[in-house]
Amino acid sequence: MDAYYEVWRPEDWYRHSCVQYSNNEGFPPVPKPPDRARSGAFMYDKENGFHAAGKISRSSVADMRLIFRKNASATRRAIATKQWITAQLRFYGIAFSRSADIDELYDTLAAAVAGRQCIEGGPPFLADVQKRLKSIYDRSWVEYRQAIEEHKIAVDEWHNRNFSKLNDPSAEVRYDIDAFFSKYFLDDKGLPAPDKTPEPIVLWDMNDWVSSLRRHVDATPGLHGKMTPFLVVIAWAQQLERGIDTAFRLIDRPDVKFHHPSLEACFDPDRFLAKYFLDDLRGEPAPEKQKEPLALKLWWDSGSDRGGSRARLIQAAKHLPDLLIQAAEIPAEDKRGNLSEPRTIVGWAKQVILQVEAWKLEIAQAEVDEAKKEKRDKEKAILAKVKPHIDYARAHRSPPTDPFTLSHLAGSYIMHCRQLQDGYRCDLGSMALDIHAPTSTHGAIAAFNFGLVEGTMLLAMSEESLERFREEQPVRESSSDEEESEYEWGYPPGTVKKRKPTSTGSVNKMSFKRRLGESSSKPGRVYLQWAGCETHNSYLVLDEDHERTGYFDLDKTGLTARGQFYYRRMFGKDTPLVFTLLKVADKPKKTPDAWSSYCERERWIHW
Repeated sequence: MDAYYEVWRPEDWYRHSCVQYSNNEGFPPVPKPPDRARSGAFMYDKENGFHAAGKISRSSVADMRLIFRKNASATRRAIATKQWITAQLRFYGIAFSRSADIDELYDTLAAAVAGRQCIEGGPPFLADVQKRLKSIYDRSWVEYRQAIEEHKIAVDEWHNRNFSKLNDPSAEVRYDIDAFFSKYFLDDKGLPAPDKTPEPIVLWDMNDWVSSLRRHVDATPGLHGKMTPFLVVIAWAQQLERGIDTAFRLIDRPDVKFHHPSLEACFDPDRFLAKYFLDDLRGEPAPEKQKEPLALKLWWDSGSDRGGSRARLIQAAKHLPDLLIQAAEIPAEDKRGNLSEPRTIVGWAKQVILQVEAWKLEIAQAEVDEAKKEKRDKEKAILAKVKPHIDYARAHRSPPTDPFTLSHLAGSYIMHCRQLQDGYRCDLGSMALDIHAPTSTHGAIAAFNFGLVEGTMLLAMSEESLERFREEQPVRESSSDEEESEYEWGYPPGTVKKRKPTSTGSVNKMSFKRRLGESSSKPGRVYLQWAGCETHNSYLVLDEDHERTGYFDLDKTGLTARGQFYYRRMFGKDTPLVFTLLKVADKPKKTPDAWSSYCERERWIHW
């Protein structure tokens, strides 16, 4: 029996059995409720009464007149489906052709209603059909109810057979708690029967059944019990203490896998204290009996007892002033999880204090060891992620003899940025820069993913070249499908917005240098400008003010670089993000989006 259904009415128990056990071996087949009684096109059942196909009942003549009048509402006319019209023709005995379409049937019924051919109540023979079908259906229900009563008896017998096969009282409780009490404690009339089972009964693992057991015990005069989720004793009053003694001794067995002192303390604090800390003869403190403090797991709080296990234990030890009971952390047995575990420590005060301090030192050392291990694991993880760069560098030991150009930059790089990795959990292996071979004398284009943002980057060997390269980037031309939207944005239909190239002398060098944060170009330095989207929400990060800038300096090998870039909206105008680039391949892995795709208007059209 399910423990959550503690009080069953016979009808509920029967329905539950039919649902829960219907597919079990040997369970009696559940009777099926009777189908509707039927005669030709007419049917009868309890829910719909006398009706035709589609559960359509006979409509009154007055209702049909409202449906077929000339100014009938659309709602009324909607009732007149082909199935409804056919049913009403049959209810009123109006002849019609089965091959007729809905319009012909509609006209036939409308004419019959208008010509007063439909008699209220229908033709007399239909009353006889209805009476006969109701009689057949009622007899079927009488037979069905009789079958249900017989099935209930068969189900009880099936349960009794299954119950009789069980030889463990704990299993009997789990299967049918009512049958368990009837077997051991009640007579045939349901009255207490102390002579039926004079010996105490011990039950194991009653977690979900404790409250139900308590209710049954309280309802049986003279019956008593001691109950915890893992161990229960049920006995008649004069035998209860003997049963508790027996159950307490059963805990300390090899087949009980849980920590025995913890179970003993939860089950009976007085007997626990007597076993470990009191003299057997006089019941006085015996410090030599249990010298080492006991670390207990006390988490059971039975609904039938007041307070928690620790509170009951403290109450039982009130007469032992030298016995200390306190919560403490002990070193965890399994270091793969937490380094410490909460316990209730029970022992003589001096030993408990010394032991708790020793455990604190052990836990502290474990934390130091764990920190060192985490550091080693982190270093190993970083080494594994930069291994592609190490392998690439070993295969390209000879540094280039010619000055660095944009062509030397082409390839794939992984990015290392301590600020992003530590503060925003951006993974070292996921941040990358893929630079494509230059298609312009002024610069090259790249795809980047810097953890928080990803998008397109423009690269050049000088500030002026970067400005020119940005102006070279094409703007997406409008199509005929977009002419109307372009006009709304301020561009006449069919026109293309183009940038006019700026002459060398017209570039405001000082203002652009201020945006880049530098006052002059340097050998081996690459200047950058970026635009993209925030990775966590696709929020568009435009570069309308040309302040998404930065640079990086290549080392002499051309395989690594250190630099910085600005993301002023996120980090402020004076806080650059410092990064390192490590080359891993000669070919880029990702193709960048067009620079124009990070224009607000182009994104709006795309979405």
